[in-house]
Amino acid sequence: MNRHTLLLWGTSCLALSGLLYTLERIAANTLWAAQVQTGTFPTYPPNFMDMLSHNGFISLFGLAGILFYMKAFRTGETDDSSTHSPHTMNRM
Repeated sequence: MNRHTLLLWGTSCLALSGLLYTLERIAANTLWAAQVQTGTFPTYPPNFMDMLSHNGFISLFGLAGILFYMKAFRTGETDDSSTHSPHTMNRM
């Protein structure tokens, strides 16, 4: 895969991870708000770590996005150094 494709996959995975986190956060807070309105709220709104540990897809897509970015920057470094070498620039 080239650098552009890896960056696209990384961005998609991070965006999907953020979307899943946001939707789960909205659902949890809506449930808590409904419990508060009825007067029965035995639980508290979930904190940050509860959301990451309960839904493995958030962590999975986040990690995959970071790995895609790391690979894209590594392939970008090797591509730039081989195609834009100072020795080839002087020959022109």
